Amino acid sequence: MNWSIWKTLQSGGKDVNQLIRENNQANYKISSWALGMMEQKDFTTSPNSQDVNFVKIKVRDLGFTEMPTTDEHYARAQAQGLELCLPEDGPTLRANYLNQPKGEAIWMAMKQITVSDGYPSVFELDRGDDGLWLDDSIALPGRRWFLDDGFVFRLSKKSS
Repeated sequence: MNWSIWKTLQSGGKDVNQLIRENNQANYKISSWALGMMEQKDFTTSPNSQDVNFVKIKVRDLGFTEMPTTDEHYARAQAQGLELCLPEDGPTLRANYLNQPKGEAIWMAMKQITVSDGYPSVFELDRGDDGLWLDDSIALPGRRWFLDDGFVFRLSKKSS
């Protein structure tokens, strides 16, 4: 599949504390749940920064005609040359997607991080009446996603 690059950003090279500090000082809001994800041991960061090509797609763009589960969605995306995002990509994208249209919500396709309520979650970037948010969303392996739900993946280096 020939995917269009949505954004190319530098990701990595910052530790968790630096990302939390930058997000707390940013021009958007961060939910306590998203902050809780960043405080988990599964929230890892890369020691070096690198250019990353991101793709923003709808679930239906992967050829689904019925609502797939999280696991089905991820498997098909990876079979079509996309990669899951790293945990640090959520805060990085939020900080660099300040012109997000009002009413849009997009999810980071990533390995889920279990937060204090015991549910596996992914980052959600949204813009509502109260502004821009870095939030979380429960993403159980069997959760079903609407065909118009938007997700961000990394473009595999093999696909670029």
